[in-house]
Amino acid sequence: MKRQRIRYADWSAAEYGAALRCLLGGRVARGPAPERLAARLAAQYAPSTVYPLNFAHTGLAIALDLFRKRRPARDEVVVPDYICPSVVQTVEAAGLRAVPAAIGPDLNLSVDGVRAVLGERTLAVVAPHMFGSPAPIAAIETLCRAAGVFLVDDAAQVVGEAAGGRLLGTFGDVGLISFAQSKAVVTGVAGSGGVLLVNDPELDDEARAAWEQLPAPRGRLRALLDFLWNYQWQGWTGNSGYYFRRIGERLGWQRVAPQPARIANLDAAIALAQLARLPRLRSGRIACAEAYHAALPAGYGIGFPQYAPGRYLSRVMLSLPPATDLDALRERLARAGVETRLGYQTRVCAERPDDAATAAARRLLGLPFSAGLDERAIRDICNLLINTLKSVPTVPSLPIQDNETSHSAL
Repeated sequence: MKRQRIRYADWSAAEYGAALRCLLGGRVARGPAPERLAARLAAQYAPSTVYPLNFAHTGLAIALDLFRKRRPARDEVVVPDYICPSVVQTVEAAGLRAVPAAIGPDLNLSVDGVRAVLGERTLAVVAPHMFGSPAPIAAIETLCRAAGVFLVDDAAQVVGEAAGGRLLGTFGDVGLISFAQSKAVVTGVAGSGGVLLVNDPELDDEARAAWEQLPAPRGRLRALLDFLWNYQWQGWTGNSGYYFRRIGERLGWQRVAPQPARIANLDAAIALAQLARLPRLRSGRIACAEAYHAALPAGYGIGFPQYAPGRYLSRVMLSLPPATDLDALRERLARAGVETRLGYQTRVCAERPDDAATAAARRLLGLPFSAGLDERAIRDICNLLINTLKSVPTVPSLPIQDNETSHSAL
């Protein structure tokens, strides 16, 4: 079968053209695109205020600082027990403690899980819509308001999606949008863009002041090349990026993590190009998810926990039978031409692990997913998965190690 890779972004000539115009015009860091992007999103997310940033987590850090000033005696932030590790890192970098709450079958926060951990020290709740599946955000919003707790509507992966007639990202006090790889809108990786949505007008003046103090971004050309070489063009470049990094390390070159900043003109221009194509990309991904659901036969213990008819998803993540040897399965699928990835593999809190979340993380497998993947290719992928699964040995269930990470989990 034709080799099927994980796609980190659905780019066309529009995105490459936007990037090229910025490069040729010498407008990588500064230019008119950020203001145009802010106006575009402000019209869509009104009355929320839009602040374009280099990271969604820059927005989270700003929000947590605003919350802490209003509730200085509180130092706990509730997060799902299954979540991107960088969210927890941002919480801890703010001097706060991440408190895990139980998730539901769809990998999202459950209302009962949030209620069970709210306390006098709870400052805020961060509620992501995992891989595009909407969390019970309206009920969580009601719960947070009653408890006097701030709510971050983490809509990183669901630009333009709604629940109950309201756009995701507009619930609670602030919302977040991300433009990093494998999201609804993708401009690159490592500080390629995000948005802070301020939904509570009382927070707006301080949020604007914090945003205005941020510097212009740096290193965006290098980051773009990194994204293209190691993600978009990986089918041609292979593992060469890894070897280049190793050579650079031997020569004493160090990769510097992007610091909090505003969004670059380059990334904002690419985001505008992606937003113009978003309706088509959205319909293509919905069709792709529905084709996967139709192609997966019953009786093999494979679940699709986030699927619903007509639902947009940013990834296809399947739940495999317990004790499946994921390493062996992935290796055999790769030899047959199908690239896969894992879910997040790091515990939120080693002292208070959620066994259900641990088990869920151990069983997740991501398959190729893009707006252009056709039904025949999807049927071939699913047939290969079933046939390979039959021959893969089982392994004892093992606890998730705190230091586990995976490039494929990005």
